[in-house]
Order: sequence, then C-alpha cells, then structure tokens
Amino acid sequence: MKLFILMSIAAVCVALSFVWRTPWIGGVGLLVAFAGMFTDRNDVNVGDDGYETSDSVRKMRSRDR
Repeated sequence: MKLFILMSIAAVCVALSFVWRTPWIGGVGLLVAFAGMFTDRNDVNVGDDGYETSDSVRKMRSRDR
C-alpha cells in the first residue's frame, strides 16, 4: 500500500512539473518514486527457518557426490 501511495505522489509531482513548467517538481517526484521502489519490503518466505535442511536440498546434495 505504501508503494502505491508513493508512486501516486510521484506521478502527481511529475504531471505538475509539466503543467506548471517547473522541472524541480518533477525531480522531487522522481526522488519520491526511487524512495518508494527501494524502501518497498516484499519479504520472501523461504521455508527454511529451522536448522535442518529440507528433503529436496538433501537429495540434490547427495547426487553431486
């Protein structure tokens, strides 16, 4: 949701820079867009929270030997 809000703000700033013909507003919009992209947390669940490896990982490792 935060990414959507920041991208909406960035789009409005870039559009206003064309309407008002002031390029610094577009620069602010681009900075907001970069901040939104790089602070977006989309955590990936890997499923290996324990100390043991999964069966598929053990099978792949045993084939290499």
